[in-house]
Amino acid sequence: MQTQINLRSPFYVKVKQTGLTFVRLDLHVYTGDFVSNANVPDSTKRYQIHKEPIGTNDFVVFELSELIRDYLEIEFDGQYVGQNVWVNVIATAVGGTGDIDILPRVVNGFCGFDGYGYFEEGANPLISDAALISNNVILKLDDSPIVIPVNTSIVYSVAFVLNGEVVKSVSLEQNDKSAEQIDYATNGYSYADTFQGRVILAGGLFEDNVCLQGFEDDFTLMDCDSIHISYTQNNLNKVRIIDVKNIQECKYDPIKVTFVNKFGALQDIMFFKKSIEKTEVKGEEFKSSVFDLDTLSYKTYQHQQTQFMVQGNDSITMNTGYMPEDYNQVIEQLMLSEQVWGTFTTETDVLVRPLVVKTKSLTHKTSLNDNLVEYTIEFDMANNKINNIR
Repeated sequence: MQTQINLRSPFYVKVKQTGLTFVRLDLHVYTGDFVSNANVPDSTKRYQIHKEPIGTNDFVVFELSELIRDYLEIEFDGQYVGQNVWVNVIATAVGGTGDIDILPRVVNGFCGFDGYGYFEEGANPLISDAALISNNVILKLDDSPIVIPVNTSIVYSVAFVLNGEVVKSVSLEQNDKSAEQIDYATNGYSYADTFQGRVILAGGLFEDNVCLQGFEDDFTLMDCDSIHISYTQNNLNKVRIIDVKNIQECKYDPIKVTFVNKFGALQDIMFFKKSIEKTEVKGEEFKSSVFDLDTLSYKTYQHQQTQFMVQGNDSITMNTGYMPEDYNQVIEQLMLSEQVWGTFTTETDVLVRPLVVKTKSLTHKTSLNDNLVEYTIEFDMANNKINNIR
């Protein structure tokens, strides 16, 4: 199994040999099937770095995460796909004697995640979690599927449970494909969050009626109350249980926000309550002369105050509704994320739009201090209102 590294935090490699003159480090970054150091082709080499020791030191330290991250691009179009890179580090010490000592051990290669560690986790934070989320409670929209990212290097089963009975089970195996190091286990059959969305994604035409409303009131689809994630760690079989709370929302149209969390995985959070959309318009202006010297007159319907480069930007403010304190970590990671998307369902389409978190300050709420925990977050749409892509 390849060591799993976070690429939003520094990743250090130390090469040590007595009397070395310099170190040549070949950095390979690629996707697809993993290749061992002995067989990695030159076509995957992205950088060759030469570095000399400082003073009388017999070692050299490289920081590689930003170089690797240049080749990791996270995308989300409504489909949940694992997006990781393989990394091979081949170091050659020149001019020294004796054995080469390399830390961390690089012989088995690395798997790069677009995640990060916190300061208190120390240098070179690694990923070793089974479920790639921090919260132990998931708030699920009624009749919508759950999508949970799991680490396929150690997880072998994900079971969705209702009243003590398994309603769906997903079996997993280790493999050497970069796109399958994260599996997005789901109890659904498509990633749409509503019956209307599933009809639209299937190419159908949604028509609301009393019978359909009655069916949705009487039955809950894709229901579960816990998720059991079975995995092997340090030669021990373990199970992590995540509780699920089903939320019915009758007044507002909930909005799903998907973001890259601290583990480098896509994670969903539902904003169940009120949302407010706003458009801001900016532009330049100047005063133009509308006077006609030939006729000594001007047209009263012409603009003397002239605008140009007028552009608009949409924003949306969303409210989570009441949630457990466990979600404080989720909100924090949402605000720290560099890639965020919102899924919006219209009468005819399901739209995934890139977002930028505009809210820059978070006061952590607790049931002790605040009684009820809820958050209101403002987002900017990550594109201009008028298409000006050239």
